[in-house]
Amino acid sequence: MFIGGGGAPTVGASGAVYGILLAFGMMFPNRYIVLLIPPMPIKAKYFVAIFGGIELLSGVFRPGSGIAHFAHLGGMIVGFILIKYWGLKGSKEA
Repeated sequence: MFIGGGGAPTVGASGAVYGILLAFGMMFPNRYIVLLIPPMPIKAKYFVAIFGGIELLSGVFRPGSGIAHFAHLGGMIVGFILIKYWGLKGSKEA
């Protein structure tokens, strides 16, 4: 992606952040996250599923948006694979 036509590419780590988000949702699925706007609690597993769904829909219906939506989904897939490969288990909370 080029900003301002200057020819300087931008690089981000958002795919890795989505991988960490998915790993958190897998390891602590019933932990509550409080959203900022609106201020309401939501379980981590639902939060991660909603974010993944938004990225999938955005990637399919907004391909020219300048955001690498499928890179975010790729980060989530790599996070899933690593959690399974390493055999990490989350908390046993209800």
